[in-house]
Order: sequence, then C-alpha cells, then structure tokens
Amino acid sequence: MKKRFYLSVSVALLLGTVLVFSSCSDNADTPIGEEEKPDLSVYDMNRPVGFGKEVTGSNNQNPVLVTTEAELRNAVSGTEPATVYIQGHISLSTRIMVGSNKTILGISGASVKNANRDENAGIFLLVGSNNVIIRNLTLLGPGAYDIDANDGDNISLTNATNVWVDHCDIQDGIDGNFDIVSGSDNICCSWTRFRYLIEPKAGGSGENDKHCNSNLIGNSNNSADVDEGHLNCTFINCWWGSGCIERCPRVRFGKVHVVNCLYDGTDYNYCIGYGVYSNIYVEKCAFTTEEAQKNALRDWHGDKDFNVKITGCVGLEDTELHQGDRTQFVPTYDYLSYDANKVATILTDASTGAGATLNIQYK
Repeated sequence: MKKRFYLSVSVALLLGTVLVFSSCSDNADTPIGEEEKPDLSVYDMNRPVGFGKEVTGSNNQNPVLVTTEAELRNAVSGTEPATVYIQGHISLSTRIMVGSNKTILGISGASVKNANRDENAGIFLLVGSNNVIIRNLTLLGPGAYDIDANDGDNISLTNATNVWVDHCDIQDGIDGNFDIVSGSDNICCSWTRFRYLIEPKAGGSGENDKHCNSNLIGNSNNSADVDEGHLNCTFINCWWGSGCIERCPRVRFGKVHVVNCLYDGTDYNYCIGYGVYSNIYVEKCAFTTEEAQKNALRDWHGDKDFNVKITGCVGLEDTELHQGDRTQFVPTYDYLSYDANKVATILTDASTGAGATLNIQYK
C-alpha cells in the first residue's frame, strides 16, 4: 500500500502541490481558522510561499523509510521523485548530495548529524538540484570552525532552484547553517530555527575564531554573471537566536523578504547584512534584545547599489536605505503576516512554533 505522511491528522497535506488555503491575501492579519489546521499555528500556511511557491518536491510519490546513512544517501540521489522519511538519528561520514524532485521529511524527533570539523563537514548539498522539500528535521553540525569549507553548511545550495525548507532546527554548521549561492533561486525558508550551541573552534585558515555565521546569500561580490536576477528568497517565521553572530542573513544580489522573524540572541555582531546589489524587505520582525536592536544592520555594499526597507518591526524604526536607481523590492505574492508584537510568542511556542515541531508520521 502506498505510504503517506500525516501531520497528526490527514488534512490535505499536499507538500505544496496546491494552494491549500487560497483565501489568504497579501499581508493578511487574520489567522486561518484553527479548525482547518489543529496541529499547526493558526498562522502557518503549511505550504511554500513567496519565491518558493512553485515547489512541489516529490508530489508524495515513491515513499521510503530510512534509518541509516546508506539508506538516506541512496534515497535522495538522482532525479526520480522520492518521498524520504527519516526515522531516529542518523550520523554521517560526509555530506550527502541531494538530487531533484525530493521531499525529505523527519518523523517526529528525527535528526541528522555530521560531526566532522574538516573537509568532510556538511549535511545536505544541493548542486544544480531543482524542486526539493526538507521538513521537520534537526540538523546538527560540529560547531563553527572557519576553514573555508564552502560546502560544509548543514544545507548548502549551489545553483539549486525551487527549494522549500520548513520547520527545521538547524544548528552549529561548521561554515554556515544554510547558505544559498551560485545562482540558486526561488527559495522559501519557513518556521525554521537557527542557532549555535557548540563553542566555536578558533585557529581556522579563514581566521574568524567565532564563525557562527548562519545564512549567506551570494558568496562573491564579483559574480554578477551568475547571480544577477537570482538568489531570490523568502524567510518567513524564522528564528535566529542563541549563538548566532552574523549573517541572519547576509545578502548579495538577490531580492530577499524577511517577514515575521525573531531576533532574540545576545551575541550578534550584526543581524542582517546588505551587500552589493542586495534588495531586502524586512517586515513585521521582532528584534527583542538590546544586541539585536543595536546591531540589526551591517553595510557591506561598498560602492555598489542596494536597497533595504524596514517596516512594522518591534525594536527598530521604519527605515529605508538605498544607493543607485534600482527600485525597492516590495513583495506582491500571496503570504500571511501578523503584527510584530506577536512574533516572539508565536515562534517560541514549543508545540507549534519555529523548529522541528511537526508531528509527522509514516503510515
């Protein structure tokens, strides 16, 4: 019998294949009815939105349950659709290449770890992959160590397109937690928690002794031929907290929407970095600590054009910064947002907030 995944109840969970709740509108401040989604936050649209709205993953095809590194590596390879359920804890010997048309789901409590603090670091590497979903997983890196391990992130996207990362808890990437580079495009990251709990290791070749740098979007100032018109990402209901120091995110080239996200850490050198040709819209986020408010933005644009708009946030005044004649990106796609004063309560809810909080089962 064909296996399906359930979010506690079998209520129209189609992995983004349709707009499950088509009645929501831009910047709606009315939550979806609780009776429709009893096991999710009433603000959780339960589908990819924004730049990642076209992601369908496997379309629930070819389900397989994996419990070992070998099984996981085999299940996510190639381009044939596969719905891969991870059960328990899997430790990796090196990073795993993820192919196209995959849905990777963590059964409640599932985690994947790579403890290598060398060139074998990293968990999921997507190179040229298209149409991938990763949900409800705790991803455990070895702790930050600046050895220029460009593919050593817990999730690394290189020229990958149409990717949805949802309800994950991404911790302690050696190079970064989740980086999006080299022409990657149409990415949605929702209800995901980023943090660093392991003491960073000093003395790496990159010379940053506290490389707790979570999310890099675009890895070069000189890659316009690859990145111009790409690197478009939506971060919605995400939480950058404990131990995050920089890149939450840092952006080059792309249009990036950061909405209803939480910054409650105490270690930030900066939260959001705006680099060359970046175009960033920060909406209804909560910067709740003194460190987050004082270090909310960092200028990396040099002499190049950029646009940043801050609107409706807790802890920051509305702000518009720009250079050049490019138009400020303002989202026009369908998404659900709410007042920033609700963000901390909603995202830190242990049952329905950001992180691996879904009740996914394999039946």
